Amino acid sequence: MEPQELSAAAEALLAAAGCAVKPDDIRALSGGGNNRVYRVAAGGQAFALKAYFTEASDLRDRLGIEFGFLRFAWRIGLRSVPRPLAADAARRAALYEYVDGRRTAEADMDAEHVLECAGLFAALNTPAARSAAGELPDASDACFSVVQHMRSVDRRLERLASISAGGAADREAAQLVALIAARWQGERAALLRAMPDAKYSIDERCVSPSDFGFHNALVRADGRLCFLDFEYAGWDDPAKMAGDFFWHAGMRPPRRHFEAFVQAAFAGLIDPQASATRTRMLFPVFRARWACIALNEFLPDAMRRRQFAGGAAEDLEARKRVQLQKAQAVYADADS
Repeated sequence: MEPQELSAAAEALLAAAGCAVKPDDIRALSGGGNNRVYRVAAGGQAFALKAYFTEASDLRDRLGIEFGFLRFAWRIGLRSVPRPLAADAARRAALYEYVDGRRTAEADMDAEHVLECAGLFAALNTPAARSAAGELPDASDACFSVVQHMRSVDRRLERLASISAGGAADREAAQLVALIAARWQGERAALLRAMPDAKYSIDERCVSPSDFGFHNALVRADGRLCFLDFEYAGWDDPAKMAGDFFWHAGMRPPRRHFEAFVQAAFAGLIDPQASATRTRMLFPVFRARWACIALNEFLPDAMRRRQFAGGAAEDLEARKRVQLQKAQAVYADADS
Protein backbone atom coordinates (compact mmCIF):
# COMPACT_ATOMS: atom_id res chain seq x y z
CA MET A 1 0.00 0.00 0.00
CA GLU A 2 1.10 3.54 -0.69
CA PRO A 3 1.26 5.80 2.42
CA GLN A 4 -1.94 7.67 1.54
CA GLU A 5 -3.81 4.42 0.85
CA LEU A 6 -2.46 2.88 4.05
CA SER A 7 -3.59 5.86 6.11
CA ALA A 8 -7.06 5.74 4.56
CA ALA A 9 -7.32 2.00 5.22
CA ALA A 10 -6.26 2.46 8.84
CA GLU A 11 -8.77 5.26 9.39
CA ALA A 12 -11.61 3.24 7.86
CA LEU A 13 -10.76 0.14 9.89
CA LEU A 14 -10.48 2.14 13.10
CA ALA A 15 -13.93 3.63 12.48
CA ALA A 16 -15.37 0.17 11.78
CA ALA A 17 -13.84 -1.03 15.06
CA GLY A 18 -15.54 1.80 16.97
CA CYS A 19 -12.45 3.97 17.31
CA ALA A 20 -13.45 7.09 15.38
CA VAL A 21 -10.07 8.84 15.44
CA LYS A 22 -7.37 9.27 12.84
CA PRO A 23 -4.16 7.27 13.21
CA ASP A 24 -1.34 9.13 14.93
CA ASP A 25 1.42 6.87 13.66
CA ILE A 26 1.75 3.86 11.35
CA ARG A 27 4.92 1.77 11.37
CA ALA A 28 5.78 -1.36 9.40
CA LEU A 29 6.63 -4.41 11.51
CA SER A 30 9.24 -6.93 10.44
CA GLY A 31 8.79 -10.67 10.25
CA GLY A 32 5.87 -11.10 7.83
CA GLY A 33 6.76 -13.55 5.07
CA ASN A 34 3.59 -13.30 2.96
CA ASN A 35 1.78 -10.16 4.08
CA ARG A 36 2.48 -6.68 5.39
CA VAL A 37 1.84 -5.90 9.04
CA TYR A 38 1.80 -2.45 10.63
CA ARG A 39 1.55 -1.07 14.16
CA VAL A 40 -1.10 1.65 14.21
CA ALA A 41 -1.18 4.14 17.08
CA ALA A 42 -4.49 5.98 17.51
CA GLY A 43 -6.32 7.56 20.42
CA GLY A 44 -3.73 6.37 22.93
CA GLN A 45 -4.08 2.74 21.82
CA ALA A 46 -2.09 0.43 19.60
CA PHE A 47 -3.53 -1.81 16.89
CA ALA A 48 -2.15 -4.21 14.31
CA LEU A 49 -3.12 -3.67 10.67
CA LYS A 50 -2.52 -6.55 8.29
CA ALA A 51 -2.52 -6.10 4.51
CA TYR A 52 -2.98 -9.45 2.76
CA PHE A 53 -1.17 -10.69 -0.32
CA THR A 54 -3.28 -11.69 -3.32
CA GLU A 55 -2.74 -12.44 -7.00
CA ALA A 56 -4.54 -14.21 -9.83
CA SER A 57 -2.64 -17.48 -9.30
CA ASP A 58 -3.40 -17.58 -5.55
CA LEU A 59 -7.13 -17.23 -4.96
CA ARG A 60 -7.15 -18.14 -1.27
CA ASP A 61 -9.14 -15.73 0.85
CA ARG A 62 -6.35 -15.20 3.38
CA LEU A 63 -8.15 -12.31 5.06
CA GLY A 64 -11.52 -14.07 5.31
CA ILE A 65 -10.02 -17.29 6.63
CA GLU A 66 -7.88 -15.67 9.31
CA PHE A 67 -10.47 -13.12 10.43
CA GLY A 68 -13.20 -15.78 10.54
CA PHE A 69 -11.02 -18.19 12.50
CA LEU A 70 -10.11 -15.54 15.06
CA ARG A 71 -13.75 -14.51 15.47
CA PHE A 72 -14.57 -18.17 16.13
CA ALA A 73 -11.66 -18.48 18.61
CA TRP A 74 -12.77 -15.42 20.55
CA ARG A 75 -16.39 -16.57 20.47
CA ILE A 76 -15.45 -19.81 22.26
CA GLY A 77 -13.44 -17.91 24.87
CA LEU A 78 -9.83 -18.18 23.65
CA ARG A 79 -7.66 -15.22 24.61
CA SER A 80 -4.23 -16.54 23.58
CA VAL A 81 -4.81 -15.16 20.07
CA PRO A 82 -5.24 -11.55 18.90
CA ARG A 83 -8.74 -10.13 19.00
CA PRO A 84 -10.17 -9.46 15.52
CA LEU A 85 -11.55 -5.93 15.34
CA ALA A 86 -12.52 -5.03 11.76
CA ALA A 87 -12.02 -6.26 8.21
CA ASP A 88 -12.12 -4.50 4.84
CA ALA A 89 -12.41 -7.03 2.01
CA ALA A 90 -12.13 -4.39 -0.70
CA ARG A 91 -8.77 -3.18 0.61
CA ARG A 92 -7.72 -6.73 1.60
CA ALA A 93 -6.84 -5.49 5.08
CA ALA A 94 -7.90 -6.16 8.66
CA LEU A 95 -7.41 -4.62 12.07
CA TYR A 96 -6.46 -6.70 15.12
CA GLU A 97 -5.48 -6.26 18.72
CA TYR A 98 -1.82 -5.32 18.93
CA VAL A 99 0.10 -7.90 20.93
CA ASP A 100 3.14 -6.62 22.79
CA GLY A 101 5.63 -9.46 23.00
CA ARG A 102 8.90 -10.85 21.76
CA ARG A 103 9.55 -13.51 19.14
CA THR A 104 10.12 -17.00 20.51
CA ALA A 105 13.60 -18.49 20.75
CA GLU A 106 14.89 -22.05 20.99
CA ALA A 107 14.96 -21.80 24.79
CA ASP A 108 11.19 -21.18 24.80
CA MET A 109 10.46 -24.63 23.36
CA ASP A 110 10.34 -26.19 26.82
CA ALA A 111 7.83 -28.59 28.34
CA GLU A 112 5.66 -25.82 29.80
CA HIS A 113 5.30 -23.92 26.54
CA VAL A 114 4.78 -27.11 24.50
CA LEU A 115 1.84 -27.95 26.76
CA GLU A 116 0.57 -24.40 26.31
CA CYS A 117 0.53 -25.03 22.56
CA ALA A 118 -1.31 -28.31 23.14
CA GLY A 119 -3.81 -26.43 25.26
CA LEU A 120 -4.74 -24.14 22.38
CA PHE A 121 -5.47 -27.12 20.12
CA ALA A 122 -7.45 -28.88 22.86
CA ALA A 123 -9.56 -25.76 23.45
CA LEU A 124 -10.37 -25.55 19.73
CA ASN A 125 -11.59 -29.15 19.78
CA THR A 126 -13.84 -29.49 22.79
CA PRO A 127 -17.28 -30.87 21.86
CA ALA A 128 -18.79 -27.39 22.26
CA ALA A 129 -16.10 -25.73 20.15
CA ARG A 130 -16.42 -28.29 17.36
CA SER A 131 -20.19 -27.80 17.31
CA ALA A 132 -19.66 -24.06 16.90
CA ALA A 133 -17.09 -24.48 14.12
CA GLY A 134 -19.41 -25.65 11.36
CA GLU A 135 -18.88 -22.45 9.35
CA LEU A 136 -15.11 -22.90 9.18
CA PRO A 137 -13.68 -24.10 5.84
CA ASP A 138 -11.29 -26.98 5.34
CA ALA A 139 -7.71 -26.00 6.10
CA SER A 140 -5.33 -25.18 3.30
CA ASP A 141 -3.90 -28.47 1.98
CA ALA A 142 -6.20 -30.42 4.31
CA CYS A 143 -5.73 -34.19 4.28
CA PHE A 144 -8.54 -36.60 5.15
CA SER A 145 -6.98 -39.89 4.04
CA VAL A 146 -3.57 -41.53 3.84
CA VAL A 147 -3.47 -41.08 0.07
CA GLN A 148 -4.23 -37.36 0.41
CA HIS A 149 -1.21 -37.05 2.70
CA MET A 150 0.89 -38.77 0.02
CA ARG A 151 -0.45 -36.59 -2.77
CA SER A 152 0.36 -33.45 -0.82
CA VAL A 153 4.05 -34.40 -0.89
CA ASP A 154 3.84 -35.58 -4.51
CA ARG A 155 2.47 -32.20 -5.63
CA ARG A 156 5.16 -30.29 -3.77
CA LEU A 157 7.92 -32.37 -5.32
CA GLU A 158 6.43 -31.90 -8.79
CA ARG A 159 6.47 -28.11 -8.35
CA LEU A 160 10.02 -28.10 -6.98
CA ALA A 161 11.24 -30.12 -9.95
CA SER A 162 10.92 -26.89 -11.94
CA ILE A 163 13.62 -25.03 -9.95
CA SER A 164 15.86 -23.36 -12.49
CA ALA A 165 19.60 -23.92 -12.27
CA GLY A 166 20.51 -20.28 -11.72
CA GLY A 167 22.95 -19.51 -8.91
CA ALA A 168 24.77 -21.89 -6.61
CA ALA A 169 21.88 -21.99 -4.12
CA ASP A 170 19.44 -22.92 -6.91
CA ARG A 171 21.66 -25.76 -8.05
CA GLU A 172 22.03 -27.09 -4.50
CA ALA A 173 18.27 -26.85 -4.01
CA ALA A 174 17.63 -28.82 -7.20
CA GLN A 175 20.07 -31.51 -6.04
CA LEU A 176 18.34 -31.70 -2.65
CA VAL A 177 14.93 -32.04 -4.32
CA ALA A 178 16.25 -35.04 -6.25
CA LEU A 179 17.48 -36.65 -3.00
CA ILE A 180 14.17 -35.99 -1.23
CA ALA A 181 12.21 -37.43 -4.18
CA ALA A 182 14.33 -40.59 -4.32
CA ARG A 183 13.93 -41.31 -0.61
CA TRP A 184 10.25 -40.36 -0.71
CA GLN A 185 9.44 -43.04 -3.28
CA GLY A 186 10.63 -45.77 -0.91
CA GLU A 187 8.93 -44.21 2.12
CA ARG A 188 5.70 -43.73 0.18
CA ALA A 189 5.53 -47.38 -0.87
CA ALA A 190 6.29 -48.60 2.66
CA LEU A 191 3.62 -46.37 4.19
CA LEU A 192 0.94 -47.50 1.76
CA ARG A 193 1.74 -51.13 2.63
CA ALA A 194 1.56 -50.38 6.36
CA MET A 195 -1.46 -48.03 6.24
CA PRO A 196 -4.19 -49.18 3.83
CA ASP A 197 -5.98 -46.09 2.58
CA ALA A 198 -9.34 -45.08 3.97
CA LYS A 199 -11.02 -41.72 4.33
CA TYR A 200 -11.21 -40.54 7.91
CA SER A 201 -14.66 -40.16 9.36
CA ILE A 202 -16.08 -36.74 10.15
CA ASP A 203 -15.59 -37.51 13.85
CA GLU A 204 -11.84 -37.95 13.33
CA ARG A 205 -11.37 -34.48 11.87
CA CYS A 206 -10.26 -31.53 13.95
CA VAL A 207 -10.31 -27.75 13.98
CA SER A 208 -6.70 -26.99 13.11
CA PRO A 209 -4.89 -23.65 13.50
CA SER A 210 -2.57 -24.83 10.67
CA ASP A 211 0.99 -23.55 10.22
CA PHE A 212 0.95 -23.80 14.00
CA GLY A 213 3.98 -23.68 16.24
CA PHE A 214 6.61 -21.57 17.95
CA HIS A 215 7.47 -19.80 14.69
CA ASN A 216 4.03 -18.14 14.85
CA ALA A 217 3.97 -17.16 18.50
CA LEU A 218 5.00 -14.27 20.71
CA VAL A 219 6.02 -14.43 24.36
CA ARG A 220 4.12 -11.86 26.40
CA ALA A 221 5.64 -10.04 29.36
CA ASP A 222 4.09 -12.59 31.76
CA GLY A 223 5.81 -15.45 29.90
CA ARG A 224 2.68 -16.82 28.29
CA LEU A 225 2.35 -17.35 24.54
CA CYS A 226 0.14 -15.52 22.08
CA PHE A 227 -0.42 -17.35 18.79
CA LEU A 228 -0.50 -15.60 15.40
CA ASP A 229 -1.16 -16.18 11.70
CA PHE A 230 -4.18 -18.33 10.92
CA GLU A 231 -4.68 -17.74 7.20
CA TYR A 232 -4.44 -21.50 6.49
CA ALA A 233 -6.70 -22.62 9.36
CA GLY A 234 -9.75 -24.90 9.20
CA TRP A 235 -10.82 -28.53 9.38
CA ASP A 236 -8.01 -31.06 8.98
CA ASP A 237 -6.46 -34.30 10.24
CA PRO A 238 -5.16 -33.93 13.84
CA ALA A 239 -2.16 -36.03 12.85
CA LYS A 240 -1.19 -33.39 10.31
CA MET A 241 -1.40 -30.64 12.92
CA ALA A 242 0.87 -32.55 15.32
CA GLY A 243 3.25 -33.68 12.58
CA ASP A 244 3.61 -30.14 11.27
CA PHE A 245 4.16 -28.86 14.80
CA PHE A 246 7.13 -31.17 15.39
CA TRP A 247 8.60 -31.10 11.86
CA HIS A 248 8.36 -27.38 11.05
CA ALA A 249 11.50 -26.39 9.17
CA GLY A 250 12.01 -23.19 11.17
CA MET A 251 11.44 -24.23 14.77
CA ARG A 252 11.22 -27.95 15.58
CA PRO A 253 10.39 -28.62 19.25
CA PRO A 254 12.44 -31.39 20.88
CA ARG A 255 10.91 -34.76 20.00
CA ARG A 256 11.03 -35.78 23.67
CA HIS A 257 7.93 -33.60 24.18
CA PHE A 258 5.88 -35.49 21.58
CA GLU A 259 4.04 -37.91 23.87
CA ALA A 260 3.07 -35.24 26.38
CA PHE A 261 1.94 -32.95 23.58
CA VAL A 262 -0.35 -35.43 21.84
CA GLN A 263 -1.73 -36.69 25.16
CA ALA A 264 -2.79 -33.13 26.09
CA ALA A 265 -3.74 -31.91 22.62
CA PHE A 266 -5.75 -34.98 21.57
CA ALA A 267 -7.49 -35.58 24.91
CA GLY A 268 -10.87 -34.37 23.65
CA LEU A 269 -10.86 -36.24 20.33
CA ILE A 270 -13.03 -39.28 19.64
CA ASP A 271 -10.02 -41.63 19.49
CA PRO A 272 -6.91 -39.82 20.74
CA GLN A 273 -4.75 -42.95 20.67
CA ALA A 274 -5.54 -43.63 17.01
CA SER A 275 -4.67 -40.03 16.09
CA ALA A 276 -1.38 -40.25 18.00
CA THR A 277 -0.49 -43.55 16.33
CA ARG A 278 -1.31 -42.14 12.89
CA THR A 279 0.91 -39.14 13.61
CA ARG A 280 3.89 -41.36 14.45
CA MET A 281 3.40 -43.52 11.36
CA LEU A 282 3.13 -40.48 9.08
CA PHE A 283 6.36 -38.88 10.32
CA PRO A 284 8.13 -39.62 6.98
CA VAL A 285 5.35 -37.68 5.24
CA PHE A 286 5.81 -34.66 7.47
CA ARG A 287 9.59 -34.75 7.10
CA ALA A 288 9.33 -34.76 3.29
CA ARG A 289 6.56 -32.15 3.39
CA TRP A 290 8.56 -29.68 5.47
CA ALA A 291 11.76 -30.16 3.52
CA CYS A 292 9.71 -29.23 0.45
CA ILE A 293 7.98 -26.28 2.14
CA ALA A 294 11.35 -24.83 3.14
CA LEU A 295 12.35 -24.91 -0.53
CA ASN A 296 9.29 -22.95 -1.66
CA GLU A 297 11.56 -19.92 -1.54
CA PHE A 298 12.98 -21.06 -4.88
CA LEU A 299 9.60 -20.89 -6.64
CA PRO A 300 8.36 -17.74 -8.44
CA ASP A 301 5.10 -17.40 -6.50
CA ALA A 302 6.91 -17.45 -3.15
CA MET A 303 9.26 -14.77 -4.45
CA ARG A 304 6.30 -12.54 -5.33
CA ARG A 305 4.84 -12.94 -1.83
CA ARG A 306 8.16 -11.99 -0.24
CA GLN A 307 8.43 -8.93 -2.46
CA PHE A 308 4.89 -7.90 -1.48
CA ALA A 309 5.86 -8.27 2.18
CA GLY A 310 8.72 -5.84 1.64
CA GLY A 311 11.77 -8.02 0.95
CA ALA A 312 14.59 -6.50 -1.09
CA ALA A 313 16.25 -8.49 -3.88
CA GLU A 314 19.44 -9.06 -1.89
CA ASP A 315 17.39 -10.15 1.14
CA LEU A 316 15.53 -12.66 -1.02
CA GLU A 317 18.79 -14.24 -2.15
CA ALA A 318 19.97 -14.49 1.44
CA ARG A 319 16.63 -15.99 2.42
CA LYS A 320 17.07 -18.67 -0.26
CA ARG A 321 20.31 -19.75 1.38
CA VAL A 322 18.70 -19.79 4.84
CA GLN A 323 15.76 -21.85 3.61
CA LEU A 324 18.07 -24.27 1.83
CA GLN A 325 19.90 -24.87 5.11
CA LYS A 326 16.59 -25.48 6.88
CA ALA A 327 15.52 -27.98 4.23
CA GLN A 328 18.86 -29.78 4.49
CA ALA A 329 18.46 -30.01 8.28
CA VAL A 330 14.96 -31.49 7.98
CA TYR A 331 16.11 -33.96 5.33
CA ALA A 332 19.04 -35.07 7.53
CA ASP A 333 16.85 -35.53 10.64
CA ALA A 334 17.01 -39.31 11.19
CA ASP A 335 14.36 -39.41 13.91
CA SER A 336 11.48 -40.52 11.69
